Amino acid sequence: MAEPVDVPARKDAAGEHEEPVLVDKTWVYWTCWLGAWIFTKLYHRLRIEGYANLPATGGAVLASNHQSHLDILTIAASNRRHVAFVARDTLAHWKWLAFTMRGCGAILIQRNSSDRKALRAMVQHLERGDLVVIFPEGTRTKDGELGEFKGGALLAARMAKVPIVPVGTRGAIEAWPRSRALPAPRKIAVRFGPPIDSALPDAQERLVSVVQSMIGEGRYGSVPPVR
Repeated sequence: MAEPVDVPARKDAAGEHEEPVLVDKTWVYWTCWLGAWIFTKLYHRLRIEGYANLPATGGAVLASNHQSHLDILTIAASNRRHVAFVARDTLAHWKWLAFTMRGCGAILIQRNSSDRKALRAMVQHLERGDLVVIFPEGTRTKDGELGEFKGGALLAARMAKVPIVPVGTRGAIEAWPRSRALPAPRKIAVRFGPPIDSALPDAQERLVSVVQSMIGEGRYGSVPPVR
């Protein structure tokens, strides 16, 4: 099992030490990944499309629509490489979840604010060859429609000079909408689109267009229930 690789801690603008950046798989990550893979494959019949579009090496931003909490499990299970998820810092209020996120190398961000510390962490992950998963909408969809994409994903990709990979998930909102306490056995599909050069002037427009096209085919109900 690979040992965790940390980027040495450094001081932020206020002179305080930042947490080291975890860019490799720990036993916590392996355990969570295996659990996610088994659960999504058996319970949701996870289908992975366009896997060849994922870079085999080097950093990249994976920018996905956000249907439900299952998106984290399905995207992680769809990828054999280490991925660092960007998540809101309020989730760390639960000790067990804070421990899990730290062990998996998650990047915590302050919601509805310009979090420079989190942005620096994203760039460090990317410069060390990690994959960073961002949900540019900032929150789960309420009605299945694609929300406005914020610019953080593209900004991080441009600062680290890495491509941005569009990701479209389908079926997760039927499986676990906001109105349900627990997920239902619905099929889920995750599709990876061709990488987009983050330096392109219209990179953001291309990203939104590709994600919309990937999730819009047949609408969200295109993935049938598990039989």
